[in-house]
Order: sequence, then C-alpha cells, then structure tokens
Amino acid sequence: MVPELGDGGEFGRFIKVWCTVFSSLTYCYYIARNVPKGFPRLCSVLPIVYVFSLLPLNLTSIHLTIGAGFFISWLANLKLFLFCFDAGPLSSNPLPVLPSSTSSMTLLRFLAIACLPIKIKQSNPSSFSSSSSSSLFLVMYAALARLVFDLEVEPPFGNFIVIPPSFHEFWGRRWNRVVSSLLRSLVYEPVRRITKRSWGIYVAILATFFVSGLMHELMIFYIGRELPRGGLLVFFMLQGIGMSVEIYLKRTLNRKWKLNRLVSQLMLPGFLLWSVIFYMDPSLGRIGVGQRVNEEIACLIKLLKDILIMS
Repeated sequence: MVPELGDGGEFGRFIKVWCTVFSSLTYCYYIARNVPKGFPRLCSVLPIVYVFSLLPLNLTSIHLTIGAGFFISWLANLKLFLFCFDAGPLSSNPLPVLPSSTSSMTLLRFLAIACLPIKIKQSNPSSFSSSSSSSLFLVMYAALARLVFDLEVEPPFGNFIVIPPSFHEFWGRRWNRVVSSLLRSLVYEPVRRITKRSWGIYVAILATFFVSGLMHELMIFYIGRELPRGGLLVFFMLQGIGMSVEIYLKRTLNRKWKLNRLVSQLMLPGFLLWSVIFYMDPSLGRIGVGQRVNEEIACLIKLLKDILIMS
C-alpha cells in the first residue's frame, strides 16, 4: 500500500511527528535538564520516552516509519535515558567543537545530538576516510552536524573494505558505531559493573545484544503493525553468543593455539550470512519489506515525473 501524500496525508503526519519531537526535546532542554540527575530526572523524562516510542505508529510509509523509529525511538530514547543520569552525549559540556566555535550546549545542538545519528568525537578518534560508501546517508548526517552545528563527530561506520577479523571488531568498531556506543554506555557497562566476576563480560555482552534484538523487533512492529515472532531477537542473541565464544577461546587458547587469520576472516561472514538467511530474512519477508520499498520508490519516481511534466 502506497501512503497518501499531501498536507492531510503522510507528509502532514510526518510534519506533526517532528513538531512533537522538537517541542518535547525543548522541554527536556529547558526543564528536565534542571531536574536533579537520577530518579527525579528519569521521572521527568519517562513521559517523553513513552511518546517517542509511539510516534512512529502515526506513519505508514515504510521509509518514514523506519526513519522515525531509528531517529526517535532508538537514538533519541537511548540518549535521553543516559541524559537522565547525566551521561551520554546530551550531557557533554563543554562540547568537542571546531576551534572557531563556542563549546556550550545550545538548544539547536541539543536537538541535533538527540536526533541525528552522530557520535561525539572522543580522544584518539578515527578518520572520516574509513567510512564506506554503503553508509553514505549516515556520513551525510555526521557531516551536517559538523558543518551546521560546529560539532566534532566520529564517522558512523568503520572500514568495511577490509574483512573484519572478529565479532568484536565488526559489531563493536565497524557496524553502526553510534548505536554501539549508546548500548555500551547504557547496557554493557552497567551490567559489567554489577557482574564483576570473570564470566561477567559474557553476561554483559548477551544483555547488550538482547536489548539490540528487542530494538529491532520493535522496528518490525512499527513496519508490519503485528507482533514480532522473535526472529531478529534470535539473530542478535546468536551474534552475542558468537562474540562470547570468540572471547572465551581467545582467553583460554590464544597462548597455546592460534586460529589461522584467513579462516577467522571467513568464519564471521559465513556465520553472519547463515544467521541472516535463517532468522533475519524471514522476519523482513513476512511483513513484505522489499515489496513495500519498491512500491514507494515507484510512487516517488512517478511523482517526480509528473512534477517535471507539469513544469
């Protein structure tokens, strides 16, 4: 089904969604930011998190729904949870900015950091040249934050040209660094502090991938408007198990026996391909993602042709 366009259609709902987002984040900037961190600030922000979780359901276009789910329900909500405890990018003050700019957290920067898929640059950052062409759109958002808001940001993806040698390298340093960094701060590090024993690292890894799987299942719900069946949750739990096994083997066998580098580089793509085919593709195919994407692209092309003909 192709969504209806126009002020009263999908575009009108899209504008209303983002007006709600900006007004809610303005409340967080002027009011919630002045509430003491911890439980009091969490109580003041939870209604916003609830609203942000429902906003993608106002849209029917698969492209706009995925965008709203990613920018609002994922990024903004994760950053707001960290913000409640005076952590994360929304609490960075002073900000790492270009030399010619002030480092204060302005409202516009607060809005940009909350919604855009950008990771504020830390010490010893990597270069933008490591980003691949497949992550063009996220790189564009990072460039926007740098040019418009004078923020120093890191590239959203790592180097995909070289095959990653391990699960940790791929999921921790190359794939979607923005979400990986947020999940590390919000899930992995707190769980790791609680479980300080040697096996605590495995609990923290599995907990992080479990939350990531739930987030992807939520996206399936936004797109298909039906309860997910757990395929993506299983997919990400398998990645967590794979990373845990990898770390365990490296800790116990690395000094005695080392796996051939070529074999290790082939195992990860093979495991990813197998788990995608059996657990991710069925979840996406069941809700007709491919067909709906093609229909919307065809509708957009037709609309552009009509505009050109009329002009």
